[in-house]
Amino acid sequence: MAFKRVGSLKTSQSPIEYFLLTDNEAATLGEALVQTSGRLTKCGATATPEFIALKTQAAEATAVTPLPVERVSEDTEYSTQSMATVATTLVGNKVTLHTDGLLVTGTTSSGVFEISRTDGATTTSNVRGYFRR
Repeated sequence: MAFKRVGSLKTSQSPIEYFLLTDNEAATLGEALVQTSGRLTKCGATATPEFIALKTQAAEATAVTPLPVERVSEDTEYSTQSMATVATTLVGNKVTLHTDGLLVTGTTSSGVFEISRTDGATTTSNVRGYFRR
């Protein structure tokens, strides 16, 4: 599973934008991304993502195919899974991103994804939340 838009507190939806990936880097549908030197790259575990990939794209030695993305907004709710148990006691807390940029962890230190719901399942919880700075 990856980050999937569930809803938003605002009435309008973000427009689709197009940017190039970093050379030799691929993207997966729903992957959290940031922009570095004008190119998209995977978001780090404690960085707040700027974009979510809207399609899967293979790596290109020299990136020439723009990737469609949605700009992350603090009022947009996303669903994903976790790599560890996210207990119901973590609702309202922020957790970090997993190294794949597709999932979250149960780690609250320097977290960026604020949990709004969780099923509390062991090992891989289904969660919802917001990216917060």
